Amino acid sequence: MDNNQGRKLRIKSQIFFAVAFFAIIIVYNLYIKEILNFKILSIADLNPYGGWSALKDKIIDSNYEFDGVNNSIALTIAILFISIVGGRFLCGWLCPLGALQDFSASLSKKCDKGTSSLVQKCDTQPVPLSPIVLLIILIISVLGHGAKIAELSPWRALLNLPNLFSAWSEMKIGFFILLLIILLSMIIPRFFCRYICPLGAAQTLFSTFSFITIKKDKRCISCNACLKDCPMAIRLSKKETALSPECIKCMNCVDSCKIFEDRSLTLQLGHKKISPKTYAAIMLVLFFVLWLGLPKFWTSSTLGSNISTANLKDGTYEGEAKGFAARIITEVIIERGEIISIRVLNHHESKGWYDEVFMMLPKEIIKKQNLNVDAISGATKTSKGLVKSIEDALKKAIM
Repeated sequence: MDNNQGRKLRIKSQIFFAVAFFAIIIVYNLYIKEILNFKILSIADLNPYGGWSALKDKIIDSNYEFDGVNNSIALTIAILFISIVGGRFLCGWLCPLGALQDFSASLSKKCDKGTSSLVQKCDTQPVPLSPIVLLIILIISVLGHGAKIAELSPWRALLNLPNLFSAWSEMKIGFFILLLIILLSMIIPRFFCRYICPLGAAQTLFSTFSFITIKKDKRCISCNACLKDCPMAIRLSKKETALSPECIKCMNCVDSCKIFEDRSLTLQLGHKKISPKTYAAIMLVLFFVLWLGLPKFWTSSTLGSNISTANLKDGTYEGEAKGFAARIITEVIIERGEIISIRVLNHHESKGWYDEVFMMLPKEIIKKQNLNVDAISGATKTSKGLVKSIEDALKKAIM
C-alpha cells in the first residue's frame, strides 16, 4: 500500500456514507409527504443521542418504562463501543457533518485567496471546550430542557436539510449554526469537531481506552512533519508514543514520514501493525452489526391502553398528555361509536421526529379501533405522548 492509500480509502468512505445519508433523509421526507410508500430509515433512527435520552429518563423519571433497544439507542451504543475499539472512527470515516467540514476546508485550500496565513494562525491544537459543552448539555437535559437545546443542534438541522424552507421558522437557529460551522471550517479545519461537538467529546473519553491506535516508531524524532496536515491539529511530543484520543483516524499521517522511509506513524492493534483497509473493515462490521443488529434481538415497541373503545359516545373530544418537549393536544371525533378522526391540535415536538408519529399512529388507531399500536423507532416519547393524549380524549367519550 502506498503512502496515500489510507487517506484515499477514508475519502471514499466519507463520500459513500455522505451520499447514503442524504439519500436516506430525502427518501424519508418523500415518505412523510406520502409520495413514496417506503422508507430506508427514519430520521429518528439517525439520532446519535438516543441512548443518553433513554438513560436520563431511566434515572430521573419514576414512570419511565424501558421498551428495549431501538435504532437510536443502538446507534449510541455502537458509536461508543467502536470508540473503545478503534477511536473516533465515526468522526473521520462516517459522519456527514465531518465530511462537510473536510469539503469546506479542501475548498478553502483550492481557492487559497489569502486565507493560508489566517489558517496557520488559527490552526492550534484542540482545547478542552467540547467536554465542557458535553457537560453543560447533559446538565440542561437532566433538568428537563433537552427540547430547547435541540433547537441549537447542527445535527438536527442537517437531518432536516431537505425541509430547509418549510422548517425554517422553527429551526432557523440550528440551520444558521450549521452554516456557521461549515464557513468556520474554511478557516479552522474541523472547527466543530475540535471545539464544540459533544458527541466527539464522548468519543474522545472512550477512545482513551482504544485498542487500535496510531503509534510512532521507536526511532521517531517527533518532528511532527507528518502531522502538518492533521485536521485536528494534533502534535506528538518526544515523550508520547501514540496520538491523542482526539485523533479521528484520517490517515493523513500514517506511513507518510517526510524525512525517513522507515520511521512512519502506523496503525497498530496492540503491538501489531494493521493496514487502514483492515482497520476500516473491523470498525464498519462492528458498527453496523451493533447499530442495526441490537434492535432485532432486544426491543419491545408496542404501546397500548386498558381503556375500552367498545362503548364510545358520539362527539368531538380533546385530550392532552406530555410528549418529549411539552403537552400534545389532540382532537378525537367519534361517530356511530367508532373513532373516525384524530387530529393533533398543538404540540412542541422536534421537527423530523414527530412527522412520522403524527402521520402513522392516528391511521393505525383508526384502523384497529384501539390504542395497541407500535411506537415509531427513535421517537418513543413522542409516540407515547400522542397515544396518552388520545387516551385522555377517549376517556371523556366513554358512556
